[in-house]
Amino acid sequence: MAAPMPHQYPSSQDVLMPDLNMLDHPNSHQAHAAAVLVAMAAAAPSPPSAEVQASWTEETDYSEKYCDDVYEYRRVTVPRDMLRVLPQGRCMEEREWRSHGITMSRGWEHYDHHSPEANVLLFRRVLGTDPSTGQIPPEMKMKVQAREDYIAQLQAERSKMMAAMAARQDQLPMDMF
Repeated sequence: MAAPMPHQYPSSQDVLMPDLNMLDHPNSHQAHAAAVLVAMAAAAPSPPSAEVQASWTEETDYSEKYCDDVYEYRRVTVPRDMLRVLPQGRCMEEREWRSHGITMSRGWEHYDHHSPEANVLLFRRVLGTDPSTGQIPPEMKMKVQAREDYIAQLQAERSKMMAAMAARQDQLPMDMF
């Protein structure tokens, strides 16, 4: 393995495949894939014990519900230590958040994270959803679609504005900096 440069971490290539002669081996891709999986498993946090999971469930706080004309919302504040087992950078499916001890009636969707506080998870559910089945009322489906279309329109407009701002920034004379 090549010695890392000062202030540089060894690459995954150096760590996972120190012997480059193994590339000549017919199963080198399988060996590399297996090595990557082993390294990922070693880096993944171990699942919490039943005792820890139970304490997290007890410490989880559920806000009161609040609504607009399409959704009801609630914040779920989980213990900070629980963040190590939650997926980062994406929202969880219902089976995932339930597996981590978050308990709510059917139909709730983890739709966002509260950026100032990573341990505050944001949930929503279509108004009138049956809490025992999670079924959305037929009359609300059009409202939900209209809301999703509106959000997509806002996101497209935001992207255009950001691109225009970046283009203007690129046109600024360099002597201004």
